[in-house]
Amino acid sequence: MARIRMISIGSRGDLQPYLAILLELQRRGHEVTLIGSVNFQAAAEEHALPFVPLPGDFTTLLRSETGLALMQGKPVRLISDGLLGELLTTAHDAMEGTDLLLVSPLCLWGYHLAEATGCPLVVLSPMPIMATGDFPFLGFPASPTSTRGRGPRRRLRRRLNRSSYRLVSLLKWRQDARVIQDFRRARLALDPLPWGGAQSRRTPPAHLVDPPVLHLISPQVLPQPEDWKASASLTGYCFLEPRSADGAILPADYRADRDLAAFLAKGPTPFYAGFGSMICRDPGALADVMVEAAQRAGVRLILSPGWGRVQPRMALPADVFLLEDCPHSWLFPRVQAAIHHGGAGTTAATLRYGIPSTVVAFFADQPAWGRTLERLGVSPATHRLSTLSAEALATSLRALAGESCFRKRAQELQQLLCREDGVASTVHAIEAHLGGSSR
Repeated sequence: MARIRMISIGSRGDLQPYLAILLELQRRGHEVTLIGSVNFQAAAEEHALPFVPLPGDFTTLLRSETGLALMQGKPVRLISDGLLGELLTTAHDAMEGTDLLLVSPLCLWGYHLAEATGCPLVVLSPMPIMATGDFPFLGFPASPTSTRGRGPRRRLRRRLNRSSYRLVSLLKWRQDARVIQDFRRARLALDPLPWGGAQSRRTPPAHLVDPPVLHLISPQVLPQPEDWKASASLTGYCFLEPRSADGAILPADYRADRDLAAFLAKGPTPFYAGFGSMICRDPGALADVMVEAAQRAGVRLILSPGWGRVQPRMALPADVFLLEDCPHSWLFPRVQAAIHHGGAGTTAATLRYGIPSTVVAFFADQPAWGRTLERLGVSPATHRLSTLSAEALATSLRALAGESCFRKRAQELQQLLCREDGVASTVHAIEAHLGGSSR
């Protein structure tokens, strides 16, 4: 069996699919270690997963002025030069004896560690990062011109879409190039890379030619582009769900406290509102908008403060319940619909548990996931945090409460997703690459 390391940083939501994959690899006999943000430690210990903490608590980073600016969509750098150097050093120290390295999109610098140690690399991504002409990188605006049909405008649009991926990669590389080039020379004894980074190499190391990029997304949600490289694939959503010895999914191991159980039982099925790890400058105002929108729409609401401490400044009405923490796998089957930020993990969870939703997007790929939910027919609208109003949100809540088409479509998608096993598909692809690679 192989010694597999995974490097990942981010929030608990970012970690969830990777935990599911690592635990399945461990169950299959591999020696697995998570090299991750220090805020992952509790989750790793909960699942008895060997863990190496990386410097930089992501919770603290997101609550900093830089983190707040990032959430507002400003072009700031969350990982400083100093922190990047520490991340590289700590991760490299944990690489001895590694047979295969897995990395998340925020840790693509693991490429250099894989090059130095001679181990193969696999990228695991919850969002599409392989270049395609079908759509631009998800942080870019939606294409105003269809890529279907024929003609010069279509060809131009497809070229621009593909170029957006290269541009993102190049900008990120130039941002980090000085630190990484110095690290390659001083610590890894590797030659410097070209100005354009690894993507500009004419002859990459044999073990790093087109490493697999496994997208943890259901093909029911995002059809696989035909122009993707052969090294890219959709392996399906990966959920951290309790399973029996034979792999069957078990009910969530969670018991609601008395107050939550009473709230769920005493009235119409409520809506859920929560924004996970998102941080905003005025969380009280955001919470007030949630409560006011629910009141205007005449729906009950469960509000989860999350990392952003989104708690109302006003007194809570009787039909609003403040919930500190609860697994989506337990809560989502018990709510009518969700209001969320459009993160890849929460978006996947709403689909997995068959509930419609509306997105209040903060930044990055979130507006694109909101538009995806609209395209799938499970969301009436996508909102931007910067322009959100109680009435606009209330309009979406009325649509979700009154139009059965959204819930019907969500339940149809749920049935399709339940036939998939993203964890098994991903692990199979990882093991196939491991078996086909030579050190």
